[in-house]
Amino acid sequence: MDQVSDEQCSEAAALLKAHGSERKAARAGGVPRSTFKHRLKRAAERGMLGFKPVLPGFELKRSSAQLDDSGNVQKEWVTQHKESGPAFAMPAGQVLKGVSAFVDGEGRIRHQWIKTRTDSAAPELIGALKAEFEAYRGRARIVPPPKRVERDLMTVYPIADPHIGMLSWRPQTGADYDLKIATERMLDCASAIVAKADRSRAATIVNLGDWYHANDQRNVTPKSKHQLDVDGRWFKVQRAGVQVFRSIIDMALAKHEAVEVVNIPGNHDPEAGAALALALAGFYERNRRVHIAFPADLYYRRFGATLFGAAHGDKLSPARMAMAMAVDQREAWGATAYHWFMFGHIHKDRLDTIGDVRVESFSTIADKDNHAAGGGWRSAQALQAVTLHKRDGELGRQRVNIPPPSMR
Repeated sequence: MDQVSDEQCSEAAALLKAHGSERKAARAGGVPRSTFKHRLKRAAERGMLGFKPVLPGFELKRSSAQLDDSGNVQKEWVTQHKESGPAFAMPAGQVLKGVSAFVDGEGRIRHQWIKTRTDSAAPELIGALKAEFEAYRGRARIVPPPKRVERDLMTVYPIADPHIGMLSWRPQTGADYDLKIATERMLDCASAIVAKADRSRAATIVNLGDWYHANDQRNVTPKSKHQLDVDGRWFKVQRAGVQVFRSIIDMALAKHEAVEVVNIPGNHDPEAGAALALALAGFYERNRRVHIAFPADLYYRRFGATLFGAAHGDKLSPARMAMAMAVDQREAWGATAYHWFMFGHIHKDRLDTIGDVRVESFSTIADKDNHAAGGGWRSAQALQAVTLHKRDGELGRQRVNIPPPSMR
């Protein structure tokens, strides 16, 4: 509510008339200039400054004049309205929801209303996961390091699109898939692939995105708003995803001396994937053998003679992945003999060679949802491990296949 009284407004009008300028009038009145200007605007709104153009706090809307036969001004009319406020800035955490407009008979805009909404459920998501793991911060069980490792080797575990929390119904899609199946299958496959992997000193677990099927409890893809079939409450799914990833990290720690964890945001889970990385970073913050990388759209790592990168695959074509690596990693690019780029998103194994860059996508362990089943997308399902040699590049691979639904 405006607290400027009529007496203060009248005094401001009189001081301005007596002294001629706002600065002198404010000094004479013994008030800061900003206070005086505010009182002057209120005086103008209440008609205490007359109607000379242009009043403080107002701006010219329209000006008309009546001329005599000689072209001399006889009368003038000036229409003023309150001046515009500052430029609109989108509030933090808000995105544009829509714009409404009032138009005249010719379709021209007279007024507009900007409607915003909360950007996403990311603050609530991150807050919930932080609260869940606050009691366990830095208390990860210390897995003893392996007694024997090959110091010139690194094992890379690409995990593409497990879509934890997705619901698929066999009569409709040809296979059942839910939260229980997803977590059990991921743990079984991870256990098998880690057991098969070489005893590399270092390991990099690369979540290539879409770890979660849904980003939040609205159960739609954030960008395109496609409706998603989900299993279980939102927080239950998020917690299950973190627990599964912790188990995979612990498996890797039993086999490898140092483990780096990479979480690439997917088109299904951009904020949920970032919150996953946050929860894991808090859990393992006192374990010097684990490094949780910052969750970003692009990831690069050099290991000896090999430079490799990773992305989800929804924003870059294979050719642009190769180009981005060459530009972003100029020094490492020139110092390495082998270049490799991983991505997910398309749910199948595919290899392209762009120059000397092997650009490769990986299969998912997830079954098809209703959209994929109806669209005819089909692919094998598997989890892989790729071993790199510090000098010789890729040394070998291990693979755990998931049989098709008819043979399970």
